[in-house]
Amino acid sequence: MERQIDNLIDSNNLHYKWESHVMAPDMDIAPYQYSYKVRRFSLRAEPVEQKILPEITLNAFGYNQKTPGPVIIMRQGEWLFLTLENKLSVPTNLTIQGYVKPGAIIGLPDFNYNGPIINPDESYTYKLLCDKTGAFLYHSSQDFQVSLGLIGVLIILPFGDTLEADDIPDKDFVFLMQQWEVSELPLGKIIPGSYTPDMFHRNPNFFTLNGRCYPYTSPIYLCDGDKVRMRFLSKAGEAGWIHLEGHHFRVLSINGFSRDNQYMDIVNDTLEFNSGVRTDIALTANNPGKWLINATAVFHQSNNGVFPGGIMSNILYF
Repeated sequence: MERQIDNLIDSNNLHYKWESHVMAPDMDIAPYQYSYKVRRFSLRAEPVEQKILPEITLNAFGYNQKTPGPVIIMRQGEWLFLTLENKLSVPTNLTIQGYVKPGAIIGLPDFNYNGPIINPDESYTYKLLCDKTGAFLYHSSQDFQVSLGLIGVLIILPFGDTLEADDIPDKDFVFLMQQWEVSELPLGKIIPGSYTPDMFHRNPNFFTLNGRCYPYTSPIYLCDGDKVRMRFLSKAGEAGWIHLEGHHFRVLSINGFSRDNQYMDIVNDTLEFNSGVRTDIALTANNPGKWLINATAVFHQSNNGVFPGGIMSNILYF
Protein backbone atom coordinates (compact mmCIF):
# COMPACT_ATOMS: atom_id res chain seq x y z
CA MET A 1 0.00 0.00 0.00
CA GLU A 2 1.38 3.39 -1.01
CA ARG A 3 2.13 5.68 1.92
CA GLN A 4 -0.49 8.37 2.40
CA ILE A 5 0.49 11.83 3.63
CA ASP A 6 -2.13 14.56 3.55
CA ASN A 7 -1.59 17.03 0.74
CA LEU A 8 -1.95 20.06 2.99
CA ILE A 9 1.60 19.64 4.24
CA ASP A 10 4.59 20.79 2.19
CA SER A 11 6.87 17.84 1.39
CA ASN A 12 9.81 19.88 2.69
CA ASN A 13 8.13 20.31 6.07
CA LEU A 14 9.93 18.60 8.96
CA HIS A 15 6.71 17.05 10.26
CA TYR A 16 5.99 15.52 6.85
CA LYS A 17 9.49 14.08 6.70
CA TRP A 18 9.22 12.34 10.06
CA GLU A 19 5.87 10.81 9.20
CA SER A 20 7.20 9.54 5.88
CA HIS A 21 10.11 7.86 7.70
CA VAL A 22 7.90 5.64 9.89
CA MET A 23 8.24 2.01 8.81
CA ALA A 24 6.48 -1.14 10.03
CA PRO A 25 7.83 -4.22 8.22
CA ASP A 26 5.05 -6.72 7.42
CA MET A 27 2.37 -4.41 8.85
CA ASP A 28 0.17 -1.93 7.01
CA ILE A 29 0.08 1.83 7.55
CA ALA A 30 -3.56 2.85 8.03
CA PRO A 31 -5.06 5.16 5.38
CA TYR A 32 -7.14 8.09 6.57
CA GLN A 33 -9.28 11.03 5.54
CA TYR A 34 -7.97 14.44 6.55
CA SER A 35 -9.70 17.69 7.32
CA TYR A 36 -8.37 20.56 9.39
CA LYS A 37 -6.58 18.94 12.36
CA VAL A 38 -8.76 15.82 12.15
CA ARG A 39 -7.75 12.40 10.83
CA ARG A 40 -10.52 9.86 10.29
CA PHE A 41 -9.58 6.19 10.38
CA SER A 42 -11.68 3.05 10.00
CA LEU A 43 -11.02 -0.30 11.68
CA ARG A 44 -12.94 -3.49 11.10
CA ALA A 45 -12.69 -6.19 13.77
CA GLU A 46 -13.11 -9.53 12.04
CA PRO A 47 -11.93 -13.14 11.81
CA VAL A 48 -8.65 -13.33 9.89
CA GLU A 49 -6.38 -15.99 8.46
CA GLN A 50 -2.94 -14.82 9.55
CA LYS A 51 -0.03 -16.54 7.81
CA ILE A 52 2.79 -16.54 10.38
CA LEU A 53 4.89 -18.94 8.28
CA PRO A 54 4.44 -20.03 4.66
CA GLU A 55 3.08 -23.36 5.92
CA ILE A 56 1.27 -22.21 9.10
CA THR A 57 -1.92 -20.12 9.15
CA LEU A 58 -3.70 -19.01 12.31
CA ASN A 59 -7.48 -18.66 12.48
CA ALA A 60 -7.34 -15.52 14.57
CA PHE A 61 -9.02 -12.17 15.17
CA GLY A 62 -7.67 -9.03 13.56
CA TYR A 63 -8.28 -5.54 12.28
CA ASN A 64 -8.67 -4.87 8.55
CA GLN A 65 -7.82 -8.46 7.56
CA LYS A 66 -4.59 -8.76 9.57
CA THR A 67 -3.08 -9.09 13.00
CA PRO A 68 -1.56 -6.86 14.12
CA GLY A 69 -3.90 -4.23 12.74
CA PRO A 70 -2.61 -1.29 10.69
CA VAL A 71 -0.31 1.29 12.26
CA ILE A 72 -2.21 4.51 12.93
CA ILE A 73 -0.04 7.64 12.65
CA MET A 74 -1.10 10.97 14.14
CA ARG A 75 0.51 14.34 14.77
CA GLN A 76 0.45 16.01 18.16
CA GLY A 77 -2.47 18.43 18.44
CA GLU A 78 -4.68 16.63 15.92
CA TRP A 79 -7.99 14.92 16.64
CA LEU A 80 -8.26 11.18 16.04
CA PHE A 81 -11.70 10.05 14.86
CA LEU A 82 -11.53 6.26 14.84
CA THR A 83 -14.55 4.25 13.68
CA LEU A 84 -14.59 0.61 14.77
CA GLU A 85 -16.94 -1.74 12.93
CA ASN A 86 -17.56 -5.11 14.55
CA LYS A 87 -17.74 -8.00 12.07
CA LEU A 88 -17.07 -10.63 14.73
CA SER A 89 -19.75 -12.94 16.10
CA VAL A 90 -19.15 -11.59 19.63
CA PRO A 91 -19.18 -8.09 21.17
CA THR A 92 -15.95 -6.09 21.25
CA ASN A 93 -14.65 -2.58 21.93
CA LEU A 94 -11.43 -0.58 21.91
CA THR A 95 -8.94 0.88 24.35
CA ILE A 96 -5.67 2.75 23.87
CA GLN A 97 -3.13 1.47 26.33
CA GLY A 98 -0.86 4.10 27.83
CA TYR A 99 -2.97 7.12 26.97
CA VAL A 100 -4.14 8.42 30.34
CA LYS A 101 -6.38 11.46 29.98
CA PRO A 102 -9.93 12.34 31.08
CA GLY A 103 -12.27 11.44 28.26
CA ALA A 104 -9.66 9.34 26.46
CA ILE A 105 -10.52 5.96 24.99
CA ILE A 106 -10.75 3.51 27.87
CA GLY A 107 -13.17 1.01 26.38
CA LEU A 108 -14.62 -0.51 29.54
CA PRO A 109 -18.23 0.69 29.63
CA ASP A 110 -18.30 0.90 33.43
CA PHE A 111 -15.53 3.50 33.34
CA ASN A 112 -16.23 5.48 30.19
CA TYR A 113 -19.68 6.44 28.98
CA ASN A 114 -18.20 7.38 25.59
CA GLY A 115 -16.89 3.88 24.89
CA PRO A 116 -19.74 1.36 24.73
CA ILE A 117 -19.54 -2.32 23.98
CA ILE A 118 -19.95 -2.76 20.22
CA ASN A 119 -22.23 -5.65 19.29
CA PRO A 120 -21.84 -7.66 16.08
CA ASP A 121 -22.64 -5.63 12.94
CA GLU A 122 -22.56 -2.38 14.91
CA SER A 123 -19.99 0.41 14.85
CA TYR A 124 -18.82 3.25 17.05
CA THR A 125 -16.59 6.29 16.47
CA TYR A 126 -14.04 7.08 19.16
CA LYS A 127 -12.67 10.62 19.40
CA LEU A 128 -9.35 11.51 20.97
CA LEU A 129 -7.31 14.72 21.11
CA CYS A 130 -3.72 13.60 20.56
CA ASP A 131 -1.82 15.97 22.83
CA LYS A 132 0.71 13.39 24.04
CA THR A 133 3.47 11.96 21.85
CA GLY A 134 4.79 8.41 21.76
CA ALA A 135 3.93 4.85 20.79
CA PHE A 136 0.72 3.32 22.12
CA LEU A 137 -1.21 0.07 21.77
CA TYR A 138 -4.79 0.03 20.59
CA HIS A 139 -6.62 -3.21 21.33
CA SER A 140 -9.78 -4.80 22.65
CA SER A 141 -10.27 -4.28 26.38
CA GLN A 142 -11.05 -8.01 26.59
CA ASP A 143 -7.67 -9.70 26.99
CA PHE A 144 -8.89 -12.97 25.49
CA GLN A 145 -9.60 -11.09 22.26
CA VAL A 146 -6.16 -9.48 22.41
CA SER A 147 -4.53 -12.90 22.70
CA LEU A 148 -6.45 -13.90 19.57
CA GLY A 149 -5.10 -10.91 17.63
CA LEU A 150 -7.16 -7.75 18.28
CA ILE A 151 -4.25 -5.36 18.67
CA GLY A 152 -2.37 -2.66 16.75
CA VAL A 153 -0.06 0.34 17.18
CA LEU A 154 -0.81 4.07 17.41
CA ILE A 155 2.09 6.49 16.84
CA ILE A 156 1.69 10.17 17.79
CA LEU A 157 4.53 12.27 16.39
CA PRO A 158 5.68 15.63 17.79
CA PHE A 159 4.32 18.73 16.10
CA GLY A 160 5.41 22.26 16.85
CA ASP A 161 7.88 25.05 16.24
CA THR A 162 10.50 23.45 18.50
CA LEU A 163 11.01 20.47 16.18
CA GLU A 164 14.44 20.59 14.51
CA ALA A 165 15.96 18.60 11.68
CA ASP A 166 18.29 16.74 14.06
CA ASP A 167 15.25 15.43 15.96
CA ILE A 168 14.01 13.45 12.97
CA PRO A 169 15.33 9.91 12.44
CA ASP A 170 16.20 8.73 8.96
CA LYS A 171 14.19 5.60 9.71
CA ASP A 172 11.60 5.08 12.45
CA PHE A 173 10.78 1.37 12.82
CA VAL A 174 7.77 -0.09 14.64
CA PHE A 175 7.91 -3.64 16.05
CA LEU A 176 5.06 -5.41 17.85
CA MET A 177 5.67 -8.75 19.55
CA GLN A 178 2.93 -11.34 20.06
CA GLN A 179 2.78 -14.94 21.21
CA TRP A 180 0.50 -17.83 20.25
CA GLU A 181 -0.31 -21.27 21.59
CA VAL A 182 -1.09 -23.91 18.96
CA SER A 183 -1.75 -26.96 21.09
CA GLU A 184 -2.49 -29.35 18.20
CA LEU A 185 1.16 -29.48 17.14
CA PRO A 186 3.58 -31.84 18.91
CA LEU A 187 6.70 -30.07 20.17
CA GLY A 188 9.46 -29.93 17.58
CA LYS A 189 7.12 -30.40 14.61
CA ILE A 190 5.95 -27.97 11.92
CA ILE A 191 2.98 -29.58 10.19
CA PRO A 192 1.48 -27.43 7.42
CA GLY A 193 -2.10 -26.38 8.03
CA SER A 194 -4.52 -23.91 9.58
CA TYR A 195 -4.82 -23.80 13.36
CA THR A 196 -6.94 -22.01 15.94
CA PRO A 197 -4.75 -20.59 18.74
CA ASP A 198 -5.67 -21.04 22.39
CA MET A 199 -6.97 -17.77 23.85
CA PHE A 200 -5.26 -18.37 27.21
CA HIS A 201 -1.80 -19.03 25.62
CA ARG A 202 -0.44 -20.42 28.89
CA ASN A 203 2.13 -22.45 26.93
CA PRO A 204 2.94 -20.36 23.85
CA ASN A 205 4.91 -22.09 21.11
CA PHE A 206 4.92 -19.47 18.33
CA PHE A 207 6.32 -15.95 18.74
CA THR A 208 5.76 -13.29 16.10
CA LEU A 209 7.35 -9.99 15.15
CA ASN A 210 4.83 -7.80 13.32
CA GLY A 211 2.64 -10.83 12.71
CA ARG A 212 5.26 -13.21 11.34
CA CYS A 213 7.78 -15.76 12.59
CA TYR A 214 11.35 -15.96 11.35
CA PRO A 215 12.43 -16.75 8.66
CA TYR A 216 9.18 -15.32 7.22
CA THR A 217 9.89 -11.87 8.71
CA SER A 218 10.97 -9.16 6.27
CA PRO A 219 14.53 -7.78 6.59
CA ILE A 220 15.26 -4.38 8.09
CA TYR A 221 17.19 -2.26 5.58
CA LEU A 222 19.62 0.45 6.72
CA CYS A 223 22.09 2.80 5.06
CA ASP A 224 25.50 3.53 6.54
CA GLY A 225 25.16 6.61 8.73
CA ASP A 226 21.39 6.41 9.23
CA LYS A 227 19.96 7.82 12.44
CA VAL A 228 17.56 5.07 13.46
CA ARG A 229 14.71 4.96 15.93
CA MET A 230 13.15 1.64 16.88
CA ARG A 231 9.91 1.29 18.82
CA PHE A 232 9.36 -2.06 20.52
CA LEU A 233 5.89 -2.87 21.85
CA SER A 234 4.68 -6.09 23.43
CA LYS A 235 1.42 -7.57 24.60
CA ALA A 236 2.91 -11.06 24.92
CA GLY A 237 2.29 -12.74 28.25
CA GLU A 238 5.87 -13.96 28.59
CA ALA A 239 8.70 -11.54 29.29
CA GLY A 240 11.86 -11.69 27.22
CA TRP A 241 14.81 -9.80 25.80
CA ILE A 242 15.68 -8.39 22.38
CA HIS A 243 19.29 -8.23 21.19
CA LEU A 244 20.68 -6.14 18.32
CA GLU A 245 23.79 -7.65 16.79
CA GLY A 246 26.58 -5.32 15.72
CA HIS A 247 25.09 -2.15 17.20
CA HIS A 248 24.69 -0.25 20.45
CA PHE A 249 21.67 1.86 21.29
CA ARG A 250 20.36 4.38 23.81
CA VAL A 251 16.93 4.29 25.41
CA LEU A 252 14.83 7.32 24.45
CA SER A 253 11.59 6.56 26.27
CA ILE A 254 9.74 3.86 28.18
CA ASN A 255 5.94 3.83 28.01
CA GLY A 256 6.00 7.31 26.50
CA PHE A 257 8.08 8.86 29.28
CA SER A 258 11.38 10.40 28.19
CA ARG A 259 14.59 8.86 29.54
CA ASP A 260 16.89 11.50 28.02
CA ASN A 261 18.46 12.65 31.27
CA GLN A 262 18.72 9.24 32.89
CA TYR A 263 19.75 7.01 30.01
CA MET A 264 21.20 9.02 27.13
CA ASP A 265 24.78 8.40 28.28
CA ILE A 266 24.15 4.67 28.80
CA VAL A 267 24.61 2.40 25.79
CA ASN A 268 23.30 -1.12 25.53
CA ASP A 269 22.73 -3.90 23.01
CA THR A 270 19.88 -5.79 24.70
CA LEU A 271 16.52 -4.61 26.06
CA GLU A 272 13.87 -6.33 28.13
CA PHE A 273 10.26 -6.53 26.99
CA ASN A 274 7.24 -7.22 29.18
CA SER A 275 3.54 -7.34 28.43
CA GLY A 276 2.22 -3.85 27.78
CA VAL A 277 5.64 -2.18 27.81
CA ARG A 278 6.63 0.20 25.01
CA THR A 279 10.30 1.12 24.60
CA ASP A 280 11.85 3.53 22.08
CA ILE A 281 15.57 3.31 21.33
CA ALA A 282 17.98 5.24 19.11
CA LEU A 283 21.09 4.03 17.31
CA THR A 284 23.43 5.01 14.51
CA ALA A 285 23.84 2.60 11.60
CA ASN A 286 27.64 2.55 11.61
CA ASN A 287 28.53 -1.11 11.12
CA PRO A 288 27.62 -2.28 7.58
CA GLY A 289 26.99 -5.97 7.19
CA LYS A 290 24.35 -8.61 7.80
CA TRP A 291 23.13 -8.75 11.39
CA LEU A 292 20.30 -10.20 13.43
CA ILE A 293 17.76 -8.61 15.67
CA ASN A 294 16.47 -11.41 17.85
CA ALA A 295 14.92 -12.52 21.11
CA THR A 296 17.51 -14.06 23.42
CA ALA A 297 15.38 -16.73 25.14
CA VAL A 298 16.00 -20.01 23.34
CA PHE A 299 12.34 -20.96 22.88
CA HIS A 300 11.51 -17.43 21.66
CA GLN A 301 13.99 -18.06 18.82
CA SER A 302 12.08 -21.11 17.62
CA ASN A 303 8.85 -22.09 15.92
CA ASN A 304 7.34 -24.72 18.20
CA GLY A 305 10.87 -25.73 19.19
CA VAL A 306 12.25 -25.70 15.63
CA PHE A 307 15.26 -23.37 15.30
CA PRO A 308 15.71 -20.76 13.87
CA GLY A 309 12.39 -19.00 14.21
CA GLY A 310 10.25 -16.81 16.41
CA ILE A 311 11.13 -13.21 17.18
CA MET A 312 14.01 -12.66 14.81
CA SER A 313 14.81 -10.67 11.67
CA ASN A 314 17.78 -9.71 9.52
CA ILE A 315 19.37 -6.27 9.51
CA LEU A 316 20.80 -5.55 6.07
CA TYR A 317 22.71 -2.53 4.74
CA PHE A 318 22.14 -1.17 1.25
